[in-house]
Amino acid sequence: MAILLRRATKADAKYIALLLAELGYPSKEADVCKRLDRFLQGNLSCFLVAQSASEVIGLITAELVPYFPNGSTICRVTSLIVSSDHRNRRIGEKLVAGAADFAREHHCSGIEITSAEHRFDAHRFYQRLGFSRTSFRFFQAL
Repeated sequence: MAILLRRATKADAKYIALLLAELGYPSKEADVCKRLDRFLQGNLSCFLVAQSASEVIGLITAELVPYFPNGSTICRVTSLIVSSDHRNRRIGEKLVAGAADFAREHHCSGIEITSAEHRFDAHRFYQRLGFSRTSFRFFQAL
């Protein structure tokens, strides 16, 4: 199966909404379209999809973030999902590699990925790709 990695467009909103729901973030197609419209305008974000034939089966989003402690910029992956029907086919690796290319193009010092504590398979996947657990994440809704 040939997989095309490409930049996401607003036309992908339907598929992205389905992927986000699979990740645990139910979203309406119209809302995803608005988000894409907002975030695709600048060059501080990376939105890549993995496409098989006419179907989008994977997504990675990443943001450039200033990292004040050492004066660098990091690339923070904010979502990564491959449709459950298409996992274990190296699609996630291709998506992470695409985000890494984006990070290198913007001279980032590294890539950061956060993952919910219950996503053990994802943790193993990230470690297999060379990521290390370096901290705990704390969050407060506003």
